[in-house]
Amino acid sequence: MRSAVNQANQAFTGAQNTAGNEGGQASSIEGNLTPFYTEEMLHPQGYGQQDLSAQTAAAEGGAGGAASAFTGQAAQRAGVSRNAGGFQAALSENSRNAARGAAQSAEQIAANNADLKQKQIQQGAEGLSGLHKTDTSAMLEAMGQEAPDINSEVNAGNSGWLQNTMGILNSLSGGASAASKFLK
Repeated sequence: MRSAVNQANQAFTGAQNTAGNEGGQASSIEGNLTPFYTEEMLHPQGYGQQDLSAQTAAAEGGAGGAASAFTGQAAQRAGVSRNAGGFQAALSENSRNAARGAAQSAEQIAANNADLKQKQIQQGAEGLSGLHKTDTSAMLEAMGQEAPDINSEVNAGNSGWLQNTMGILNSLSGGASAASKFLK
């Protein structure tokens, strides 16, 4: 029976050690992730400047290329027809359309960047929330095992040659007491 007590004691110690280890690992992981999620939540970065520049260049490049092609075609037609003034209205409209297209693209890029920042704020908040739930669950589970281990240790200590002898003596004492009442 002493081995049962020792096993229960070892289980209790193991549960305590596991809880301590899980708590330490959670603190270590949280030490890295908490600042990241907090930064993401409070100061979202959106697209980097290089990405924003590339998107803007691509959008404006398309509009500029189309405008240039139209301007080149108009110049060629003006040269063939010898009427340079006949394309001024079309060139002006083309220029306005190119500027309008570039402005719309810039607005869309800015809106996409703002949306990304909002998503990063939400991801930061969700990440912090998830850390709290994950960090504590394994530690609390191990700590919750301690009470059953203590109960196992106590129950294992309730048996053995001394406890069995005491149980027999108590039974005999109770039986003798009942017999004496019966004899009176």
